[in-house]
Amino acid sequence: MNTMGVPRTGRHRYGFDGATLLVIWTLLLILVPANLVVAPLGAAGSPAELLGLVAGAWWLATLLNRTQTQLMPIDPVRIAATVFFIAILLSYIAAATRPMEAIETSAADRGLLIVVSWLGITVLTSDGILARPRLDSVMRVLVAATGLAALLGVIQFVTDRAFVEELLIPGLSWNGSPTSAFSRNGLARASGTSTHPIEFGVLLTMILPLALHLAFTDARSRVLRWWPVIAIAAAIPVTMSRSTFLGLALVLGILMPTWSKRRRRFAYLWLTVGGLAVYSAVPGLLGTMGRLFTNISGDGSAQSRVDSLDIALHYALQHPLTGRGYATFLPRYRIFDNQYLGLLIEAGVIGVAALILLFITGISVATKIRRTTAVPAEASLAAALTATVAVAAMACAAFDAFGFPQVAGVLFFALGAIAALSRTTRRHIQQEMRSDFIAPSTTPEVGSPP
Repeated sequence: MNTMGVPRTGRHRYGFDGATLLVIWTLLLILVPANLVVAPLGAAGSPAELLGLVAGAWWLATLLNRTQTQLMPIDPVRIAATVFFIAILLSYIAAATRPMEAIETSAADRGLLIVVSWLGITVLTSDGILARPRLDSVMRVLVAATGLAALLGVIQFVTDRAFVEELLIPGLSWNGSPTSAFSRNGLARASGTSTHPIEFGVLLTMILPLALHLAFTDARSRVLRWWPVIAIAAAIPVTMSRSTFLGLALVLGILMPTWSKRRRRFAYLWLTVGGLAVYSAVPGLLGTMGRLFTNISGDGSAQSRVDSLDIALHYALQHPLTGRGYATFLPRYRIFDNQYLGLLIEAGVIGVAALILLFITGISVATKIRRTTAVPAEASLAAALTATVAVAAMACAAFDAFGFPQVAGVLFFALGAIAALSRTTRRHIQQEMRSDFIAPSTTPEVGSPP
């Protein structure tokens, strides 16, 4: 038995292993269209969100059954996640103490359930993955599922059809309109199984560093290691989203300094080849991508983000500390396209500070792992997880990221993965220290055979 009361085989006495549950959650999150939900529950009723609630309940039941000697050591990521939950809970209490329309009350209840689901994935990943190989197995499924979604995105771009709107799953209904084809400057924009091309693009850039980590370090065949990277790289341009390209730049800025010179030259070569391939295959796409940044002053969506600042501050000052209640500022009031501004209104200064603390803690712990571990694969995974969380932190300033289930789900999984990696890395260091100080005896014990 280990510290979770789980047998060494990795099977929990309730019949599930944390990694097994996370594999199922990953497939539901990425492969089931994000707008398909259990109708009575609305946004909180997607299969992945419901499984996140199960994960949280499973983790809590396990925690209550531990003895004092089985309790997990204090973990900075878990503490930061708890602080974030307390901030959201305070905003929920604040909402309950003021007059609200029924629609806002329902939104507050759904919002709290969704946050509990996210944190359920974080703590399950943190405490429920028993060893590095189990974490790697979840990563492989997450990367492969995203690779399949990326291939769908490329097909959407080529055919100008979404396809997912034709999918029917018993028990699930479309939350609002089915995902449809999007366009920009006459070119189709891919959305994969996401609710919007922005979410799809940010999801791809969050998963890309994990895909590269597996491509460089996994022991499987070259085809299995590299096809998701190629699929994701092909789908990124066809999202035609500023947030996506900023995320890609951030990923490369974080990962490339950690690579060898040979690997960096390899990256430069393929970035050049990829750019030429896009230029040759889709005339006008590179120009459209460039105008996303050179024509910001004439872009309505960019201007709307700038104009939202004064309006957000006006509402935030009405409830500055705890906000008006998480998820109660409905899209019909205004869409700010900035998660930090939205959270400032809904959860106040406390909520924004808690979210920033969560980002800083995750990135700091992952960076420390990368600098201290002597295992190259662990350092590579730590750098990849750093990039994933950093992209999410950037994306929160570019759009209302928590309104998009795939981006939010991957963020809270990545935070849990950092905590799990921190625990396994600590264990390796402790084992090495014990092996340094306890040398095997070469003298036979008394009464032992020669």
